[in-house]
Order: sequence, then structure tokens, then C-alpha cells
Amino acid sequence: MNRDNLIIAGIIIAVVVIIAVVLAVSVGNNTFTSGNISFQYPKSWSQNHVVGDFTNNSLYSEITLTANIPDRQSPTSYIVIQMQKKSQGTLQLPGTNTIVMNTTNSTVGSANIGNFKATQLGSYGSDVAQKVTIVDTGSNYLVLEYICPPGALNQTEQAYSLILQTLTIS
Repeated sequence: MNRDNLIIAGIIIAVVVIIAVVLAVSVGNNTFTSGNISFQYPKSWSQNHVVGDFTNNSLYSEITLTANIPDRQSPTSYIVIQMQKKSQGTLQLPGTNTIVMNTTNSTVGSANIGNFKATQLGSYGSDVAQKVTIVDTGSNYLVLEYICPPGALNQTEQAYSLILQTLTIS
């Protein structure tokens, strides 16, 4: 009987180790690094495509992340990160009153992303939730945006926040 108990204990230990390995692989974050930017995003999100190399020499770069979050309206949520060369003019952001008066449930704010100042615009309606963060890096604008159905807002906002918290711009 003692031998049977050892075999059962060995099987239980093997099963626990396999479950731990599967969880370690499926839970956590992915890291995106290209050119001048690096950030982490949840493993539940997938990288759709990349355009450009996110360097100061690139005219335009973009990565799109998607996640299928169950919702009645649409299962897919999007996070788009773009880097574009600044033109010689200046970016004219709309004033707070213009945004608030033209969009229901909208917000405008500012944030610090690393050593850079950023402007955030958000709009939350019955069909779609959207937030845009614009970072002026000196020679480029880095634009981070999410678009999702309202039912997927919490999961999308968590992924977006992780990207903003781990974003490094060199």
C-alpha cells in the first residue's frame, strides 16, 4: 500500500507541475519593443500588424492590438499605437469646451508619460467607448487610442493603462 500511495502522490505532483507550467505560459504580459518605444500588454491581447519601425527616421509607424471580449454589440476591442513625424506646423488640439459641448460623456485631461506631457481625450457613448492619448516627443507625435464596445470598457481600459504605465520612449 505504501508503494501505491507513492505512485498516486507522484501523479498528483506531475499534474500540479503541468498545470503550473500551462498557467505560467498563458498568464502574464507580452512585451513590444521596436525602435524608440517599448511597452507591455496583456497576453489576452494579440498583435494584429505592425507598420514602420518606430524610429525618429520613420515617417509613420503603427501597431494594432486586438482582444475578443464577449459583448452583445461587438466582441472585438482595439488598441492602436501610432508614431508619426511632426510637420513644421503645430498641432491644434480642440479646446475643452468644444469637445465637451459636441460629445456626450466626454473627458479631456493631461497626463505625464515618462518625461513627456500628454493630452488625453475620451468619449463614452451607448455604442462605443474611445480614448486617445497624444504624446509630443519633440520630433514625433505618439498617439495611443482604444476603441471598444461599452461592455468591454473595463478590460480594454486595464490593457490601455498597462501600456501607458510600461511605455518607454527613448
